[in-house]
Amino acid sequence: MGAALPERLEVTVEDGVVSVTIDRGDGNLLTMQMCRALTRLLEEPPEGAHVLRLSARGPAFCLGRERAGETTEDLRDEVRALIGLNRALGTSPLVSVAAVSGDAAGFGVGLAALCDVAVAAPQALLSFPEVTIDLAPAVVLAWLPRIVGRRQAFLLTATGAPISAVRATELGLLTAVAPSAEALPEVVDEHVAALRARSPRVHREIRSFLAAADGASPEIVEALAEERLIIGSLARRRH
Repeated sequence: MGAALPERLEVTVEDGVVSVTIDRGDGNLLTMQMCRALTRLLEEPPEGAHVLRLSARGPAFCLGRERAGETTEDLRDEVRALIGLNRALGTSPLVSVAAVSGDAAGFGVGLAALCDVAVAAPQALLSFPEVTIDLAPAVVLAWLPRIVGRRQAFLLTATGAPISAVRATELGLLTAVAPSAEALPEVVDEHVAALRARSPRVHREIRSFLAAADGASPEIVEALAEERLIIGSLARRRH
């Protein structure tokens, strides 16, 4: 089946895979309407869906989001929409896989980095250019240090300098780099197929544990592991 989401955000659903394609011109800037639509899809996926595959048409993956807010309330609504999408990527029942076919910037980097799996074409560059317009990327800084650490988060956002897909993989912003741009779809297909071969329930448990354990003390993580393993083992027997 297929359907059109707002403003060139396209979605198809087939065999448990929800494929979402950003198609909004050369920069693929997301509007707030697109952010909210993608958030709803993540929070309330089609029945039987297991994996979200996120990709883009055009030379760029996503160079950020469209800035339209002028009043305090407009800006507050925009920030809430951005934070809501970031949160939905972490809490959705869907496992997310990003195919980063071109450059990503600002919020666009977050779209890839906050997916469970992100594979990039070798020519893709990632950057946080907000500093060039005299803006500290507060929404980015809410998640970036957890992935790359405080020092790297400062350097990336304080300079705005782009990094290669290989360097982004070393920092943990990406999972892997495809051998070539042409090979990217096949590599992503392999990841999607490997995920589809496993239990959606187990994937939900893995993602839930990782979220709950993030930043917790070793003692809390160990107690959480004990409880989750018991619950998971009992659920396995029922299935």
